[in-house]
Amino acid sequence: MSGFHWLASYPKSGNTWLRLGLFSLSRDGATPDFASHRTFISIASTRAAFDSRLDVESSDLTDDEAAALRPRLYEAEAQAAANPLLRKVHDAWTLTAAGEPLFPPAVTLGTVYIVRDPRDVAVSLTHHMGMKQDEAIAFLADPAATLARSGPRCKAQLPQRLLTWSAHVESWLDAPELPPPLLLRYEDMLDDAAAALLRIARHLGWEATTEAAAKAADATRFEALRAAEERHGFRERPAKAARFFRRGVAGGWRDTLTATQAARIERDHGTVMARLGYAT
Repeated sequence: MSGFHWLASYPKSGNTWLRLGLFSLSRDGATPDFASHRTFISIASTRAAFDSRLDVESSDLTDDEAAALRPRLYEAEAQAAANPLLRKVHDAWTLTAAGEPLFPPAVTLGTVYIVRDPRDVAVSLTHHMGMKQDEAIAFLADPAATLARSGPRCKAQLPQRLLTWSAHVESWLDAPELPPPLLLRYEDMLDDAAAALLRIARHLGWEATTEAAAKAADATRFEALRAAEERHGFRERPAKAARFFRRGVAGGWRDTLTATQAARIERDHGTVMARLGYAT
């Protein structure tokens, strides 16, 4: 039996950029090919994997019933795998209604947790999810916040409980049954993407050279990814967003949020922001 390394983050924190960097690093710095529409490390909440592996129609289940079966999915995938598996995760680390971890510790090899200043997350969410700015700020503070919530139309992903931004961060950093995660700040990736990729490679047990990490960092520069999206599109771009790779900066909230909006985020999340080194 193998197991999983989870690449976990609150949405719009750099998870996709990291996955593209790791994809490139695993291929000695190759440029990701958006034209091929290949999957760059799939998300743990995909319905297709759930339905095929468990032979269950997830659309026939309630959200709680589907969540209760997700640990069985990961156990089955780990049982069938010969090598460690990587999965993107946006869920908070939570327990199912039956009281067991959504992500089973027995098949967890490790976690990389990617975090970003919540003020920049709030700005990015407005464009990604088609929200108004105040709605995005309220979403970050909503303990019931959920991605892909069930509705009249079946979505490609299972519902993912986020909790508040602060609770999401703490759920992974302080998960009682998992190995301590490797914490990666989006802002540190911007400062030195090659060094960040090397840190993660070592955490994952990969063999990677400084040269390969530099090539991967160059191949996945934000400008290069945005240009590739303009030429070929990007399958993860939501219909409401003009583009997936929009700006890719740290501190962009300063020219977007009003003083009142920034203060609300700092009031809601100041304790965890301080823990992560984000000045308020």
